[in-house]
Amino acid sequence: MLKGRFAQEPLYSQLLLLVGLVFVGMLFFTTLGVFIASATFGISPEDVLSIFQNLDKGAGREVFKLVQSINTIGSYFIPALVAAYLFDLQPKRFIGSETFPAPAWLIVASLVLMAYSMSALSDLLYRISTAFPWPESFTANMKDMQEVMLGTYSNVLNMKGFGDFLHVLMVMAVLPAIAEESLFRGVLQPLLRRKLNPHIAILITSFAFSALHQQYLAFLSIFVLGMLLGYLREWTNSIWPSTILHFFNNASIVVLVYFFDFDYREALSENQAINWAETGTLLAVLIFSVLLFERLSRGSRNWSDSK
Repeated sequence: MLKGRFAQEPLYSQLLLLVGLVFVGMLFFTTLGVFIASATFGISPEDVLSIFQNLDKGAGREVFKLVQSINTIGSYFIPALVAAYLFDLQPKRFIGSETFPAPAWLIVASLVLMAYSMSALSDLLYRISTAFPWPESFTANMKDMQEVMLGTYSNVLNMKGFGDFLHVLMVMAVLPAIAEESLFRGVLQPLLRRKLNPHIAILITSFAFSALHQQYLAFLSIFVLGMLLGYLREWTNSIWPSTILHFFNNASIVVLVYFFDFDYREALSENQAINWAETGTLLAVLIFSVLLFERLSRGSRNWSDSK
């Protein structure tokens, strides 16, 4: 019987198994995605790989969306489900998918406020990263990587209609939110939580989450987002609030670009002045929404404990 087979193994053995599952999933499903795209679009596997290397130059976005979807599911979501099954006799409880904190509408409202106001903190942390006196060689390399990233965004977010908008939203927001939260807050964090202080478990999980994204100038922003997602999971013992906030965070740029012609190149410009009145207001809203969520989730935990 495989359910819970590795529940009593040492933490290092469980972590090695989790890394192995992610590596195998990434290798297998990326390869599978390349061959499915090759068959779907009538091009060679080599052409599919070439498209990924030239996304910033406008290469086949439809191919990218197909392969990226398969890769996201296979690299994060499926390994998370397998790991939860192997690490606990109650995998749904372990991964945090059984319950949603109450009152649901107030919980969701606080998450909307968090997502809306989080942009101010992310912007400040990004500016701190860019203003840090990095070695010149490192700075040049980071700027080159940022130009590639911006070129890729321009290509992928060049949406042709509402159907294309929904497709991009699925690839860039829905699937990453579900899959990444399943792996990081659904498996890695509770796995560490069994042996470590909860704050340390959240810290380690957030570091891994940020490092995996490989966006070095945005490392602090992603790390702080990961910390917030981790505490949402810790406070509620549910994966749904962190998944919803993750979705809102990723979806915001897709929505802003499609409906409001948002210029993210200008938003990332180091020369753009900070509107301190707006930033201060948004940071106050963020603090309020986090405190509100913590209070609501405390009440939800108390209610659950009394059942």
